[in-house]
Amino acid sequence: MDNNVFNKTDTYLNEMIDSLNIVGLNYAVLIDNELVHEKAFGVANIQLQVPMILDHSFPVASISKLFSSIALLQLLGIHNRSVDETVEEFLPDRKDLPEAWRKLSLKQLLSHTSGIPDQIDYQIYLAPESEKMVIDALKDKAFSSKPGTESKYNATGFLLVRIIIEKLANQDFESYMQEQFFDKLGLNSAEYGGFKKVIPNRVTCYQNIDGNLEMFPLNYSPPMYAGAGLNISIIDLVKWFQILQDEKIVPQEQLEKIWTPIKLNNGKDGSFGLGWESYILQDGYRMVGHGGAGISSFRHYRNETENQNVTVVLLTNGAYNWKIRPNQINSVIASLIIENE
Repeated sequence: MDNNVFNKTDTYLNEMIDSLNIVGLNYAVLIDNELVHEKAFGVANIQLQVPMILDHSFPVASISKLFSSIALLQLLGIHNRSVDETVEEFLPDRKDLPEAWRKLSLKQLLSHTSGIPDQIDYQIYLAPESEKMVIDALKDKAFSSKPGTESKYNATGFLLVRIIIEKLANQDFESYMQEQFFDKLGLNSAEYGGFKKVIPNRVTCYQNIDGNLEMFPLNYSPPMYAGAGLNISIIDLVKWFQILQDEKIVPQEQLEKIWTPIKLNNGKDGSFGLGWESYILQDGYRMVGHGGAGISSFRHYRNETENQNVTVVLLTNGAYNWKIRPNQINSVIASLIIENE
């Protein structure tokens, strides 16, 4: 690839940083799973004017789901279990869960098609005191839709995903992920924790409140770590994805199933595969990935017909005005690269 294309993407990002007043930004580009470009912009902390570097760790919010979904699918393979099995089949002893929840399939939870009451709809955000608190608060609430009929982002589903991972692993979620993924794969920056936890080299995040830039308290607690709460550098995030594509975690056949949009009851594609956003785009392209708290974006674009494979990772710590969202910026960068392949 002509390196001039990265001059174009860098220039475009500088324009976006100036236009949106993005505080700090790290981005990386992979082509056919090879890292071909990475760069840091702005600052990691406004108060101290700490320059952004690629080693900085970011709270990646819902991008955490990519890790937990892969961990779960690996465990299913080890135990010869299926995503079509129900919550009750995985957790037969959990009589504290409502009957309607126990009938849901793991596939419905991972693909956000369960319709289970979403804790965010009831202002129970991602730092509950305990899983019991979430279950007790939502157990009598109505489903937002009949299971399988609607693709709607849902945080409660990933509370159950965490519980199922712990059951299959016979270990608590955080230590399992640390031992089996972060330590084994050399992801030294990866660590779970909300904004109150001291995380080495972590950026400070910001948001616009009534015209003023304030710190953005991305607060997560252990019950929700399968859905959000991971902190990781762009270097380690890219490394993990390269290992994943090299089939060192799950085989390619299983990865394809994870990345394929789940069919709704009406036969149409939903917006998710198994824990990953998944869309069929124009010109034969497919996109999988996830956003993070509206300030970061991980997207993998592939065209099997043209044998093109581009990944763009964009991590930020906030902006004054997100009139153009990170996912849109990500798509523009990918388009600039694909046009020059």
